[in-house]
Amino acid sequence: MGLYVQRETCTVLVAFGKIYEGGSCIHNVAYADDVVRVSVEKVIDGDAQVPFPALEIQYVRQTLQTFIAWPINLMKLVW
Repeated sequence: MGLYVQRETCTVLVAFGKIYEGGSCIHNVAYADDVVRVSVEKVIDGDAQVPFPALEIQYVRQTLQTFIAWPINLMKLVW
């Protein structure tokens, strides 16, 4: 999946990731139904801020090898 962030009037691709099914909690934080758990497999813009910053994860470059929350509306299927 392509992972995007909102910037002013457009969305920008910042990473590629994989969706993981599971509960609605990520790093002990409960999220709504419009958010999924992803693992980032390739970073494109490491300086982009993640949609839901946490104490230990604020930027895309910090997301490798961990699960993070990502809004469904900022994800697109890529081939």
